Parts: sequence; C-alpha cells; structure tokens
Amino acid sequence: MQLNKLSVILSAGVLALSLSFASYSEESRLQRIKTNEELRVSVNNDLEILSMQDSKTGDYIGLEPTLARMIAKEIGDKVSVTFITTTPTNRDNMLEIDYADCMIGTYTITEERKQKYDLSSPYFITNISVLVNKNTNIDSVKDLVGKKIGVIQNATAALELVKYMVSKGIIAKEEFDEKTFSADSWNNKISFVSYDTNEAVMEAMEENDVQGFCNDRIILLPHLDVNKKILKDEFAPQAYGIVTPKGSDLSPFIDNLIKKWKDDGTLDRIVEENLR
Repeated sequence: MQLNKLSVILSAGVLALSLSFASYSEESRLQRIKTNEELRVSVNNDLEILSMQDSKTGDYIGLEPTLARMIAKEIGDKVSVTFITTTPTNRDNMLEIDYADCMIGTYTITEERKQKYDLSSPYFITNISVLVNKNTNIDSVKDLVGKKIGVIQNATAALELVKYMVSKGIIAKEEFDEKTFSADSWNNKISFVSYDTNEAVMEAMEENDVQGFCNDRIILLPHLDVNKKILKDEFAPQAYGIVTPKGSDLSPFIDNLIKKWKDDGTLDRIVEENLR
C-alpha cells in the first residue's frame, strides 16, 4: 500500500518535472538565444532578391537574411545568426526537430499552417504567375490548356493556378475539389510536374519537358531574360510570414518587430534595396 502510494507520488513528480522542463525550454527560447549568442535561422540559398548564398564567400544575401540579422541585433548586440539552408521539401522538419529557432523562407501564411506554427505578420506580399518561353504561343493562362507546368514540390502554386483557371471558366467548377486536389495527379485541361529546385524546373523548360514555371512572381523575376516572359495573369496574393514554434516567446517578439518596421518604413526600404 505504502509502495503503491510512493510510486504514484514519484510518477506525479516526474511528470510535473517533465512538463516544467518542456515549458521552460519553449518559454525561454529568447533567453536561450541570448545566452548562446546565436539565432538559428532556416533560409533558402538559391532565390535571388530573397535569399542567396554567395558561392565564393558562403555569405547569405537578400531580403530574408537581412531580416534575420536585424532580428538578431534586436535580441542582443552580441547575438549572431547561424543560417541553415532549407528546401521546400525539408523546411518543416527544421522547426519540428528544433534545429532552427525560426524560418524565413518564402513561407506563405495560410490558416492551415497557422494551426501548426506561429506565423508573423507579412514581411512581403507577391502574386503567383507563370514564366514561359517567348517562342511559344502562350500569352495568357487560357493558352496553358493541354500544357505541362513545372512547380516546386509542396508549394501552393499548382493549386492556386487551377483555382484561377476555375474562376476564369477554363476549368469547370464542378470538376474541381480543393480538398482532394493533388498536383501530381491532376490532369484536367492542365497537368503538373513537381521539382525540388527552381533550377530543375528551368532545365525542364529548356528541354520542353514542361511548358511553363508557376511560382511566386518575385521568385520568377530573376529568371527573366530575352527568351522568357512572365504572363500578365497574376493571382492568389502570397503573404510571407516568419515561422516560429507554436507558443514560443520568440513569436510575439518577431511579430512586433515586423509590425514596427512596416509602420516606420523600414520594410519598404530593405525591400527596395534588394529589388535593385
């Protein structure tokens, strides 16, 4: 009887201690960053304007690395940024395994994603469009009927393009179900091929394996040249938010910074600087 009672007390104590450590770990993320003098940020390394890694120096440049360094400075003068390269296929894992403190990587704010992570107010908004070769007869989205379009795996571009085509009457409304939509299996008026990188899509366009690249316009812009164009059709505004673990004290800290920088013009300034 006494042993059973002691066992219950010990078990309750262990549980309470475990919960205490779990709570402390997350609630003190800001303190951990200050103590370690390191902010771990998950970013892309292949998106001009937004986030690129210099092949010679290894430095990260662009709008998103700039934001990361600004946030680190606000946390503490001695806090530096450790950049962790991510891709659309593995970026969710970075936070789930606590490998990064936050992610600044063209992550579109959606209600579904808000259920899983904390997302800051938008630091940049762009529309989705389609990049095509000029030597094709593709001048608008309606000309994409019968074509294969390249998209990035796990991105929302394919879904948004189909929704836009439905809104324009190109695809019948009753033939589309957003809940069951899959880019890899969709084959109604248009089909998609998913790739891991932008470079892979561009190579596929050169080989005519796909006839267009659907993505956020800000991501398509650097791929413009004398042989390519972006369709005038723009749709589905994509608001990028900074991603932090659910319930982290880092979340409101970053959100307040983004709001402040938006109000005082800082965001507009650094966006303009990186668009040059």
